[in-house]
Amino acid sequence: PLALGTDTAGSGRVPAGLNAIVGLKPTLGALSTRGVVPACRTLDCVSIFALTVEDAFAGFSALAGFDAADPFSRPIPVGCPGPLPRRIGVPDAASRLFAGDALSEAAFDAALADLAALGATLVPVDLTPFFATAALLYDGPWVAERWEAIRGFITERPEALHPVTRAITERATAFSAADAFAGRYRLAELRRATEPVWQGIDALCVPTFPRPQTVTALIADPLGPNAELGTYTNFVNLLDLCALAVPSHPRADGWPAGVTLIAPAGRDAALVPLGEALHRAGGMPLGATGAPLPPAPEPGPAHASGDEIELVVVGAHLSGLPLNGELTALGARLLRAVATTPDYRLFALPGAGPRRPGLVRVAEGTGTAIATEVWALTADAFGRFVAAIPAPLGIGTLRLADGTTPKGFLCEPEGVREAEDVSGHGGWRAYLAASQG
Repeated sequence: PLALGTDTAGSGRVPAGLNAIVGLKPTLGALSTRGVVPACRTLDCVSIFALTVEDAFAGFSALAGFDAADPFSRPIPVGCPGPLPRRIGVPDAASRLFAGDALSEAAFDAALADLAALGATLVPVDLTPFFATAALLYDGPWVAERWEAIRGFITERPEALHPVTRAITERATAFSAADAFAGRYRLAELRRATEPVWQGIDALCVPTFPRPQTVTALIADPLGPNAELGTYTNFVNLLDLCALAVPSHPRADGWPAGVTLIAPAGRDAALVPLGEALHRAGGMPLGATGAPLPPAPEPGPAHASGDEIELVVVGAHLSGLPLNGELTALGARLLRAVATTPDYRLFALPGAGPRRPGLVRVAEGTGTAIATEVWALTADAFGRFVAAIPAPLGIGTLRLADGTTPKGFLCEPEGVREAEDVSGHGGWRAYLAASQG
């Protein structure tokens, strides 16, 4: 079962976290918002609530698609879930905001321990520019977009609005057109400030909310607790990111305390395997049903979806190596690690800059199986990546041990004439380790 919601500031994630269910907030424009009562049309998303990550992604896959009648729709490829992302950003010490709630902090630490046990490398991230972005949503001119959505109604019947909604929306009258442009400029600055973060991580893991809130607290103060609940959600749509809220270890008092995984636009599918793994590691049942999670399906080899192209990398573009950021910046996702057939030789190319190899095809059976990684890119991203490849490297068809023949890096024979043959190491990563030891 699943349900649909909307998510502009976190309404598809915070309620999911508070109810120990899954909340998928897709990339902006991936699901049509035609017919949705708007809050902020430039930021609104149709979100998906479900009991499992698998169900949420199945719903997303069925609903996603470009809608020419929706001016904010975008042709976002759905993609397919691949291997677990390995480099996971987490809030640094100053960005861990729990309002002094030790139980929520301990629950988040338990989720981080699960990440480490899954083989992830935890990378501390300064979330200062993310929090600054979040402040724009209600304290900046974006509140005027909420006014625009109901301008006729609030002008004619202001008394019909809930007093809190009215108070928030009427802040719009304090902003001018110049303020709106100033807000756009500030957002552009903050987007640029956050871009380098994604060069060093595959996904970001944050608490879905700092601590749970009670109805009593919200009645006493409708604004403060709600603002706190949006600490880790309000920046996501402004920065054009996708997110997946999943149940994790509950607090020691039994209250829920989930986590949210965040990635750049278009990488919705990449969050799925990690979200599934964290849900299982937390031991949480299926929402309020009390039923356990169904057994995990047997994993199979990951391949590109119909709108993607597979690319084989053998050297400096491997995950964790110096040029891997060129792939991740284009939204590439790691599919699988697999060796070539034993028909190739690997050479350490001379030259300045990051060390890189050249892979050359040789007569069948006279070479060595070389370790590779297979990544998936959209056709547009593949074209942009290939256009930047310098000689003597190029792209050709490789033969891999799993029987597939994707496109990948090859080298002109002339380029390896004076290069060292390092095939005996079985791969570039092993060669680097040996040369440093």
